[in-house]
Amino acid sequence: MKFAFRGLMVIAMVLIAGSYNGAQAQKLFFLFAHGQYASPVQTGFKNDYNFGLGGEAGAGIGFGTKTFLTGTLGYTVFDAKTKELGNIIYVPMKLGLRRYFLPANLLFIHVDAGVAHIKDKTNNASSSRFSGDVGAGVKLGPFEVGVAYDGFSRGESAGYASWWAFKAGWRFGL
Repeated sequence: MKFAFRGLMVIAMVLIAGSYNGAQAQKLFFLFAHGQYASPVQTGFKNDYNFGLGGEAGAGIGFGTKTFLTGTLGYTVFDAKTKELGNIIYVPMKLGLRRYFLPANLLFIHVDAGVAHIKDKTNNASSSRFSGDVGAGVKLGPFEVGVAYDGFSRGESAGYASWWAFKAGWRFGL
């Protein structure tokens, strides 16, 4: 019984010391890369496109240990439902903020805005449009999983093309 109690005390002290050192060694710069599946939401966009597949990569610079300024570059292809429509290629460049919560920075929310290069294969037209997203995620060690409401302005009176983006990938603190 005495050895079990001492063993538990040693394990508890190691865990406390490890969590303290982990908190002290918080990185103020990180890189990330995510794969993404996009499910169209806005009616006009949803009627024309099945889904989108792509990825994103970026970096974050910290203001303390909880708030980070982020920069993101992405690439997503939206699959057209018919042969008459062509696929849309979406390439966003965004700046944003990411805020972590809980003691181990387990949960985060983020908001991004920027410009996206849109290539519509229907008529081979290219344009630059406003793009923005808001989302949340979970950081499990170097692995991240998240969801975001994303989209871009379609121009003229066509409104906004929007979708739910389901993301998973890696985050490396430097």
